[in-house]
Amino acid sequence: GKAAGFTVPSANAQAEVIRSVIEQSRLSQGEISYIEAHGTGTSLGDPIEIAGLNQSFDPSKMTKKIAVGSIKSNIGHCESAAGIASVTKVLLQMKHKTLVPSIHSEPANPYIDFENIPLRVQTELAPWDEEKRIALISSFGAGGSNAGLIIEEFERQPLSKEQKM
Repeated sequence: GKAAGFTVPSANAQAEVIRSVIEQSRLSQGEISYIEAHGTGTSLGDPIEIAGLNQSFDPSKMTKKIAVGSIKSNIGHCESAAGIASVTKVLLQMKHKTLVPSIHSEPANPYIDFENIPLRVQTELAPWDEEKRIALISSFGAGGSNAGLIIEEFERQPLSKEQKM
């Protein structure tokens, strides 16, 4: 749809992109333990994004709620650098095995029913102690663009005797 001269993001289009990214990764939905969302703290955009993310996940395949955060609450939108800011945040969280809070996220947006969806906002500093740290980055724009990316933490394997020689 259109609002104030720009295209309003579509939850259905975003869900289609995210489902495709998960399918192409060959991961199960339950392996994703963190989502770095596009979230900008707006009453219009955030509910649309959460609705799209919610449509992307099958609750029957989830063992627990996925933590969701957004770097934009800390540093603003960053325009064309928003994507790399999200990637950098995810990589730093993986390096430090820690999930950082999304500031200014309490109280929760009243237009999002977090009680009944498999997502939760990361509101406090906490260990990211999954066996495999896997994050989904979700991004969309007012012009109608949608993007998704999955990052899995690299785990160094010990070298065999043959590899050491």
